[in-house]
Amino acid sequence: MAKRTRKKVRKAAKRRGKAAPKVTRLNKLIGKRIRKERLRRKLTLRQLADRTGLTSSQLSQVELGKNAASIRALVWIADSLGVRVSALLSEV
Repeated sequence: MAKRTRKKVRKAAKRRGKAAPKVTRLNKLIGKRIRKERLRRKLTLRQLADRTGLTSSQLSQVELGKNAASIRALVWIADSLGVRVSALLSEV
């Protein structure tokens, strides 16, 4: 099977009328920082989800860098972890 490039994947998704999957380095970096802070505080995804009002599935996708968190969601996550949003976004 031929190797599919991102461009080909996006083109195929566009033809099907679906949003193309897009994982950026920025999303991965922010996700790693969120996971690091969550584990430092010994919280499970479920516990953080309960504190933020997001689902554990949404948080998992953000931590893996598969989905970008909105500014509002980043504020909720940062507040729940006891850090500033700028700590999650620093050196980006």
